[in-house]
Amino acid sequence: MAHIELLRVKYSDGEVAHFDSEDQFMEASVDLLNQTVALLWNIVELKYCDSDAKPIVIDKENAVMAGNLVRLIKLNISLLQNICERKLEICQIINRCIAETVVNIKYLLVEREERVRRNYIKYSLITEKELWETIISNVKQRNGDTLPIEERMQDSIQKSFDDSDMDLDDVNRSSKWKSVKARADVVADEMFYSVYYGTASHAIHGNWQDILFNNLQKIETGFKVKLDWELPRPQIIDGPSILNLETIELFVEKELKENSKSSILTDNCKVLLNYQAILTDYHEKWLSRK
Repeated sequence: MAHIELLRVKYSDGEVAHFDSEDQFMEASVDLLNQTVALLWNIVELKYCDSDAKPIVIDKENAVMAGNLVRLIKLNISLLQNICERKLEICQIINRCIAETVVNIKYLLVEREERVRRNYIKYSLITEKELWETIISNVKQRNGDTLPIEERMQDSIQKSFDDSDMDLDDVNRSSKWKSVKARADVVADEMFYSVYYGTASHAIHGNWQDILFNNLQKIETGFKVKLDWELPRPQIIDGPSILNLETIELFVEKELKENSKSSILTDNCKVLLNYQAILTDYHEKWLSRK
């Protein structure tokens, strides 16, 4: 069973008030993000593991949620790794993935009908079916000659459908799985999509905004390529920390309400959200004094 106790933050309000370098804010923010990841592990263990913290067998409906939570944990660990390696550009890409994963989790928690999770699965399988149809078309053009790589790809696609308990004929090109903006409108405030998710999309797609800020240096007569990595700052951690904690709070409310650990998990989220607000507030004050 997951060992869960009331958290204590690393620095007091008074200690944070006396931070005099961004490195101190960065170190405290990284520690905070680590604590949110530990809480994510707690809810996964409580819901999907036995008393020895070994994964239990779950049905497909639970697997959708469990898999997304594990994805969120892995993305956060990757974010921490790239923060420590001082690679802002990769952190921005991972942040966008974290944002969409959180939207998916929260949407699946709020819209709890079986059809919603089924639509989530079907949407993913559309691409697999399109690849299947492309292989069939290519084989037909070769008068039935199937390449070994195509056989392996078809086996892989068929396995995905079998494991998802769906037939190829169950999936077509239309989908009832809502767009990410529509999902975000259900579970996040109106600024989330345009400010957090939308802005982070520059890094995913390599838009000009990403190229301009991260990969070029503007000089008076033109541009020079920027070969060094940009350094992460505390602000890159604010979003993931808040999103993690909001996700945990909602999951506890919807899935762990009767669990004996639910109250302490909720209290820990409140402690860390308050700590995050303190770090952000004093960091902003520190920046204004520079």
